[in-house]
Amino acid sequence: MKQFFTKYPVFLYLLPVFFVLHGFTENYDFIPVKASLLLAGMYMGAAFLLSLISWLLFRNFIKASIIAFLLLAFQFFFGSVHDTIKNTFPGSFVGKYSFVLPAAGLLFIIALVIIKKRKTKLQRFTYYLNTLMLLLILIDMAVLITKIARPVKVMTELPDGFVACDTCSKPDIYFIVADEYAGNRELKDQFGFDNSEFINELASRNFHTIRESHSNYNYTPFSVGSILNMDYFHLTDKVRTTPNLTYSYEMIRDNKLLQFLQFHQYKFYNHSIFDFEGQPARTGEGFLPSKLKLITSQTFLSRFNRDIRFNLITRWRLRKNLMIVTYAYKKNNAKIYDMTWKLAEQPTTAPRFVYTHLEMPHYPYYYDKDGKEQPFEKLLEENQVNKADYIGYLQYANKKLLTLVDHILQKSTRPPIIILMGDHGFRHFIEPVANEYYFLNLATVHLPSRNYSGFKDSLSGVNMFRALLNTQFAQRLPFLKDSTSYLSD
Repeated sequence: MKQFFTKYPVFLYLLPVFFVLHGFTENYDFIPVKASLLLAGMYMGAAFLLSLISWLLFRNFIKASIIAFLLLAFQFFFGSVHDTIKNTFPGSFVGKYSFVLPAAGLLFIIALVIIKKRKTKLQRFTYYLNTLMLLLILIDMAVLITKIARPVKVMTELPDGFVACDTCSKPDIYFIVADEYAGNRELKDQFGFDNSEFINELASRNFHTIRESHSNYNYTPFSVGSILNMDYFHLTDKVRTTPNLTYSYEMIRDNKLLQFLQFHQYKFYNHSIFDFEGQPARTGEGFLPSKLKLITSQTFLSRFNRDIRFNLITRWRLRKNLMIVTYAYKKNNAKIYDMTWKLAEQPTTAPRFVYTHLEMPHYPYYYDKDGKEQPFEKLLEENQVNKADYIGYLQYANKKLLTLVDHILQKSTRPPIIILMGDHGFRHFIEPVANEYYFLNLATVHLPSRNYSGFKDSLSGVNMFRALLNTQFAQRLPFLKDSTSYLSD
């Protein structure tokens, strides 16, 4: 074994195995095995190609593998290192891409020259890297085994603090999230727009609107997760990246509300952008499954795509790339809207819980208030701060939402419960505003009983379903103190 590890640079292929395995272990039970194997295979293929290219320069198998290893390590760990630099030197030029990338390039050239001039066979270094990578893989495998061995949580069990209600009526429940739908006070204060006409239309349909509603978080996964769990998150810090992001996804998939409703024989329909057990997100995917972003989000190519590529394709107007990115939400909205529309028409004997998540009036603002499609140039990234276009799209969304609500009410075999709310407020301000405006959202409820006494005027997301379960299912859940957490990038 020692002779093998000294002679052959297996570390080049152990590195992508470790990287994917570590990400899979951190996000266990969320990322499919097949998707992880696909990613690992792609990275190992890239390692082989990089080693062949490097061999043309060195004509030495081990040296070529070391160079390929360094390139892969830069790809895999760039995000973590970059974040560490920015946190250590906040606001400094050393955290900017204009410094980091040239510095990394210079270090790579130095390493290239040193390795090329090296006369020894680098067998000790090969043995060290092989041993290190194998040890890291074994550690992750041990952690993964402990996670696999954990008892599986039974979804039909009541969560702690909840009681069964066998005598309660069980109407269908539609939970409709209109992404980034701001509350009326924010619309008045920041946009000079009064949304009372829409709220009055909802009132005529027996909706009760929470006048001072707000979300608890300013980003969707955290806001939705706290709503569905009726509780606050225990985050490691005030940022929205991994591991907090992974934690929010896990809390969404295995949430208390769904446990409670499934215990009471509700059938769940996932018309959302999130994964649930046995029901994946209703979003289109590219070559790689979207859930692999939990592994790849910190890589150099991912950061380049997020921080640099979009600016480049916007600056150079690479229309094909822009159109793929720009129209993704539009296609997904149509799919989810149609699924919910058709489901409302289908009779059922079991009660239903339907979670519909529409990316509207969230940017891009595809339509004006009259339903006329905006030109492609007005959908580009810089237009997300355009308040007039946001209001126009919001008015378009109002019509679509009212049409969907009317359809649900008309087609339901028994009067349903409908909760319509934004997951947070509008966030794309040019000038600084008070933090509260990032959280002020629409929240309105339709109950067949018309008993809205449990829905106070200043309700936040964590208390929405507490109020509903207390009213409809005879629970005695105390309201939590309403608070907000502003998360940064």
